[in-house]
Amino acid sequence: MQGYILKTVPVRDEDLVVHLLTSRRLYRLYRFYGARHSTINLGYKIDFTIEYQGGYLPKLRNVIHLGTPWLRELPKVAVWQSWITLLWNHLQGVGTIDPFYLSLLDDQSRWLVRQDPKRAIVEGYTRLLDFEGRLQREALCFRCGGIIGGEKIALGPSFLPAHGECIGGEGVSMGGVGHLFTYYDSQYLQDREIDLLYRTLLKGL
Repeated sequence: MQGYILKTVPVRDEDLVVHLLTSRRLYRLYRFYGARHSTINLGYKIDFTIEYQGGYLPKLRNVIHLGTPWLRELPKVAVWQSWITLLWNHLQGVGTIDPFYLSLLDDQSRWLVRQDPKRAIVEGYTRLLDFEGRLQREALCFRCGGIIGGEKIALGPSFLPAHGECIGGEGVSMGGVGHLFTYYDSQYLQDREIDLLYRTLLKGL
């Protein structure tokens, strides 16, 4: 079985409780410190087995880290782990889950090999909003309900469109956002605009 580590919680000695996202569910498993043959870290994709016994929690066994080249690039790792933490906060408490979420992380991990990490996260987040039915493509301000005209648009929580004056936010390219919301592609947004959207999503999914 394969999945991503969304959260680890230290317990007695140096054992861990590990929360894992797989294609069909979130698992909460116990990892013994003595089983040190593979690294356990936030955001890593691993192959593993589960040992079911009577007791506290099922055990995480036979862990193999499925590495990727960008794990040697600390700025990318930092952005990735921030995204993983946000996703955990969004999904915690869910048992069974749609394969979409594992597929999304797989795609983003591939993008990170060559792409700017903030763009990979912004584009993936847009896909997530659309999948969950929360992506508002109409240029209507979520605060006042008015039509948003001109070349700039502000985006609030969940990338909801708004007038800049309604939310006190900086505007970004209307055309760039339209392309992002249609094709999940940020190529028409400047790096400064991507930084703004990334800071917006860091406030919560």
